[in-house]
Amino acid sequence: MSRTADHHPIGRLLAQALVFAAGYVFVLYTKGWDLSVAGWTFAGAVLVLLSYRLVERHELVRMALAYAIFFVTPLLSLTGQISVLTGFGGSGASLPWVGISFVSASLALHVFAGKLDASRLWSSVLQPLRMNSGPVALIERPMPRLTPARAWYFVGWIVLGGFFYSVLSAAIQPFLVLKSSTDPLDTLVFATLFEFYVYFNFSGITFMVFGLLSLAGVRTVVNFNTPFAARDVVGYWQRWHVSLTSVLKAVFFRPLKGRIGVAASVYVVFLSSAAWHGVSLNFFLWGLFHATGWLIVYKIWTSFPFRRLGLWINFLLFPFFVVIGRLIFSESDFDVLIVKLDRLLHFSINPDALVMNMVIDLQTAVMLAACALCIGAEVLLGSRFRRYRLLRKNGIILLLLGMCAAFGSTGLGGVYGAR
Repeated sequence: MSRTADHHPIGRLLAQALVFAAGYVFVLYTKGWDLSVAGWTFAGAVLVLLSYRLVERHELVRMALAYAIFFVTPLLSLTGQISVLTGFGGSGASLPWVGISFVSASLALHVFAGKLDASRLWSSVLQPLRMNSGPVALIERPMPRLTPARAWYFVGWIVLGGFFYSVLSAAIQPFLVLKSSTDPLDTLVFATLFEFYVYFNFSGITFMVFGLLSLAGVRTVVNFNTPFAARDVVGYWQRWHVSLTSVLKAVFFRPLKGRIGVAASVYVVFLSSAAWHGVSLNFFLWGLFHATGWLIVYKIWTSFPFRRLGLWINFLLFPFFVVIGRLIFSESDFDVLIVKLDRLLHFSINPDALVMNMVIDLQTAVMLAACALCIGAEVLLGSRFRRYRLLRKNGIILLLLGMCAAFGSTGLGGVYGAR
């Protein structure tokens, strides 16, 4: 046995079982103690395992099964069984399908790689704590033995996640009313703040899950890595929702790029990601928009003769693709989306815009300043802020814990809690 391996496998299994049970109780609590919660998700996962056992030695059939599993969520979205993942409407989930988005993505990866088994299924893929906001369960090595230093390291991630979720995203929540306006200034402010809201909410939940599962011996990916420290939209996607990005790379991009080329593979990746979020016109447009942005940056990287100028062009395009992409992502009513985009093209400042007449209290203003400070640190500090190292120093962690206790709120729940 490796010196870094866990020397107490029984204790680790007990910890995982305890986290599984506690996680499921928590899910039941949040869903009103309805015992049908995740019933179809669990049953479907077991059916996938049995199907995988029948075809695991036949590579082409196994790969076809993996693709079919990945596109279960688009099918359920198309038939109205589950809601789309715009960041709104979390109450629109079908309780028996809770967690299906993250479970199906995990299963697709494991089946595609030929590494699905009952142990991975229950200990990692079906962990209830992943069901609201992931991260997707990737194929990883066993965890090293837990030491006090490693335990404190994971506690730091839990506190950081709690701060992002309960303090920072909650501070932005009052501005979400701007979604109802088609005024161009309201639309622009909403899209920008909603990007940050989704970021702090989504990353905060996954950081907490990362810490809790890691303490139980379940290796889990850090799902966000300072995406606004990127210098272009390609770097952004390498740092945003890392677990889903890993699945898309492994299942779609790498197998396809040698067959159909990089450009076509990028469109397949983003359209597949769009379908995973929900089958709707806005997500189809979102996939096309971001794939085109990715390829523009890639083309500038590889073909533009003036490298420094190319870097600046990509840097300036970065906020455009992120903000407009988030606007497209957020609006499931395609007609309203077209109106918003058209008015942005004819931008003007209207003193009657909602944002011009909003009044915020002192606490919200202070928390918004904290949001700006965190985003600014990502943008300006770059690699020095990588993996949020400055926010995970001992003294800062205690400060963040105090802020969670003083100002924390559950807000609207997880942005991806709809399914």
